[in-house]
Amino acid sequence: MSPNLRCAWLVVVVLLMLGLAACAPAPTPAAPTPPPPPEEKVTVNWAVIAGFYTDWAEEVTREFEEETGIDVNIVNIDFAQLYEKEVLEMVGKTGAYDVITIESGWKGEWASAGYLLPLDDYIAASDPAEIQFEDIAPALIEIANTWEGKVYGLPYYTYTQGMFYRCDLFEDEGEKAAFEAEYGYPLAVPTTWEQHADIAEFFTRKAGDTLKGEVLDHDFYGVGLMAGRFPHIQDEIAGILWGWGGDFINDDGTPGVDDEIGIKATKFYVEELLPHAPPGALTSAYDEVVAQMRQGLIAMTASFYLDQWPNIVNTEKEIPGARMCAAAAPGGHGYIGAFSLGIAADSKHPDEAWEFVKFLSSPEAQRKFALGGGTTCRMSILTDPEVVAHRDVAGHYPALAEVFDYNKDFMSNFFLVNVGGKIYDEETVWYSAAAAGEYTPEEAMANLAEAIERICGGPCKIYR
Repeated sequence: MSPNLRCAWLVVVVLLMLGLAACAPAPTPAAPTPPPPPEEKVTVNWAVIAGFYTDWAEEVTREFEEETGIDVNIVNIDFAQLYEKEVLEMVGKTGAYDVITIESGWKGEWASAGYLLPLDDYIAASDPAEIQFEDIAPALIEIANTWEGKVYGLPYYTYTQGMFYRCDLFEDEGEKAAFEAEYGYPLAVPTTWEQHADIAEFFTRKAGDTLKGEVLDHDFYGVGLMAGRFPHIQDEIAGILWGWGGDFINDDGTPGVDDEIGIKATKFYVEELLPHAPPGALTSAYDEVVAQMRQGLIAMTASFYLDQWPNIVNTEKEIPGARMCAAAAPGGHGYIGAFSLGIAADSKHPDEAWEFVKFLSSPEAQRKFALGGGTTCRMSILTDPEVVAHRDVAGHYPALAEVFDYNKDFMSNFFLVNVGGKIYDEETVWYSAAAAGEYTPEEAMANLAEAIERICGGPCKIYR
């Protein structure tokens, strides 16, 4: 074949190949890599006492959700059912709650039973500025936070007791003169329980009597009491018992409630205070006492939860001329404690739960919480003049700071046993039975002492 012909054939072959290639289907493009599945959003379930304090915490919680992307499901539970509902879920290891609200008396029981995660490793891995452990009121450190050397909760709210009183009544010149003439000493904020009883008696009036020079159109009472069968009557009596040097449990683990001081404190409550309280006292808890003050029915409280200030101060709006004040309870003692945030051992999201615990107990969140009406456990906020200037929400802060300072070295044995929740329930039963007259104070305290021994299996073990 001649060279020219060979070249012609090669050209034809090349053109045919190019034509075939042009007619072939286009190659299938590689499938794109699918995006990773969206990360599942975490929801942390928080079991908490229902009430206005939690309403204020909820707003701060929404900030946490926006900052972290973690949802918080707030499970509101009435305080009377909180212990039982939390225990049922933790015993059953259902994982229903991630963040647990711990009342100070329950901490030892739940930590010993393994219901709570120790927080020490989380705290060690966190920025100290986020925790500021040293800023928590010293009186609460062991009561609310620690058990056998480990930290199980961070307090976010305190209900520590002092007392409330109508300072317009205590400062009225006519009332002051009448009181001193009758009792032989000046009318002032009581520093002993005997003075408190005198003042309660003095201010108890009938309709038609005068109060601050005005004729009353209703009966008026010297003191409001939480004497109903609710978990508050024992807190009132604790202030008397501790103020006189007694305790629910002695240093040797035996019950102290049926000792001389234990019986004396109960009798004093029943015989010296209760007669000067409204008839509804036997069905009253703290809400009812606040209502009695706001209705112009009582002059003062006994040992009472200072966190109720934002409610009780409204007396000034509802009773013409009324002014409310807060003070330490007589003797400086009242029930001391806090609601702390802990992590359930069966939590499905412990790391996210810790982030929430750390956030809500942090100085920044606590300041916002305080300005919303919550009662903080942080001394820097309790003593901050800018915060205290907001009297409608923080008018009780100076009194609370005083109570914490007075009690910084005090520790009841009640907080050092690991069955505090069970004992607390029995206290409700037997103190309210004494108040209602179902048993004498001696009989009721004998029954309470027997219940304490039964719960502890003999003398209670004191965990120091």
